[in-house]
Formats: sequence, C-alpha cells, structure tokens
Amino acid sequence: MKKLTVEIADNSILHAQGLMGRKELQKEHGMLFIFPFMREASFWGKDTYIPLDIAFINKNKEIIDIQEIVPMSTKPVRSNGICSFAIETHMGFFKDNEIDIGHTIKIEGDQVLFDD
Repeated sequence: MKKLTVEIADNSILHAQGLMGRKELQKEHGMLFIFPFMREASFWGKDTYIPLDIAFINKNKEIIDIQEIVPMSTKPVRSNGICSFAIETHMGFFKDNEIDIGHTIKIEGDQVLFDD
C-alpha cells in the first residue's frame, strides 16, 4: 500500500490557497482537499511554482480522474465528475506509483493510503 503525507485543506480559505506560493514540496507529500459537499471541482496553477498531479476522488473514496496542473497556468483543470476530495502532489506521483482511476484511498490523520 502506497502512502502520501498530506496537509489538510478543509475550508474555503485553505482551498483557495492550496499549494500556491510554494517553491518546494517534499517527496511523498501533498495536499488533501476535503469538500463540504460533492461537486465538480476546478483548480489552476496560478501562483503555483511546482508541477503537480491532481487526483479527484468521489464520496466512496475512489479516484475518478487524474490530471496535471501546469505551474503558473490560469487554465482551469476540472474534475471529470462529481467529487468529495482532491489530492495535489508532485507531477508523476500517480504514474510512478501505478495509482490510477479506480484505485481507492483511506485517510488516516495526515496520511492517505492508496490500495494496491
């Protein structure tokens, strides 16, 4: 089981800030966005210096979409469906760890565990 250490973004202020302004992100770290209600989510790379992957996750904690966020881009990256969570981490994390659409997650404190 693969593990990712995450910061939790569970309110509108933390959602808006995300990983913007960061020059670095430790390996195997990211940010878990917890939404107050299920929705189509939209992100962008504005003021973000780190190339990111984002996984959109439904209420059953199943990955429904994975996309890339380009640094400093204002082009929206939208979920391909309704989600309850999103995870931002280093670009390539999901591919490198063979994590794909259909995999499920488990949240334990500041850890996200991905099924095998």
